[in-house]
Amino acid sequence: MGKAKLQLSQTALEIRIREQYDALPESERKIGDLFVDFPGQIAAYSATELAELAGASKAAVTRLCHRLGYDNFAAMRRAARTGRQAGSPLYLLSQDQEGQDFSALAAGHHQQDEDLLNQSLAGLDPEGFAACVAAICRARRVFVAGWRNSQYLAGYLRWQLIQVRDDVHLLPRAGETLGESLADLNADDMVIVFGFRRRVAAVPATLKLALGRGAQILYFTDQESGADGPATWTVRCPIRSADALDRYAGVMSLLHFHAMAVLREMGAKGRARLARIEQAHEALHEFA
Repeated sequence: MGKAKLQLSQTALEIRIREQYDALPESERKIGDLFVDFPGQIAAYSATELAELAGASKAAVTRLCHRLGYDNFAAMRRAARTGRQAGSPLYLLSQDQEGQDFSALAAGHHQQDEDLLNQSLAGLDPEGFAACVAAICRARRVFVAGWRNSQYLAGYLRWQLIQVRDDVHLLPRAGETLGESLADLNADDMVIVFGFRRRVAAVPATLKLALGRGAQILYFTDQESGADGPATWTVRCPIRSADALDRYAGVMSLLHFHAMAVLREMGAKGRARLARIEQAHEALHEFA
């Protein structure tokens, strides 16, 4: 495939359709409507099945493929599959849940979260778990880094850890670069990185920097991610389900599991910090 063709295949499918939508014949416009609303379905169905869903012909699907710059339906399907694998919610939308009543939706929601919880705990390595918990307790400083969806996960874990130990810092800090925050990072420190899809470029860069400084690294990521960078411990958490949006119930459960283990490992020192925090709450009248 030439360079021009490669660039064309990387253009979002729905953008191509919107650019030519007004000029499409009615039969191709029906297919275009389906693709724009649910582009990810191209990766799951054959050309014949998509034609039936759109109320058009297979020949119309083929003509639309060529009109959009694809050699054939398989090429367009690969483009849609790339969008699904990258975690784009648009490419993960499906018509399957349309028309379901509340009870069916609630039951499906509960089952998916339960499955992720079970998978998350089942995938945890006991020896690695114990080792990283001990490292969190003895590190001079702990830096917890997360971006996009991972930011609130990093914030939650940091909040749990500061209950029982000091010097736990959330990254990136407002108004600061990572370089400013990690300039003095060394082998006495620990870095906990969250790199769930869709990962930003800062994730592998942070892992690489932490490794170069000799810090121990705990990396939380999803099961579909590749080797973003070296880490002392890598915890792969399932987040995919039948829904368009990723689910983090299993991740949150694992973070709580880690935090409780840290609390137990910290022992009397951790309990003493908890007591000081409660005393400070009372002195500051922070709770009604």
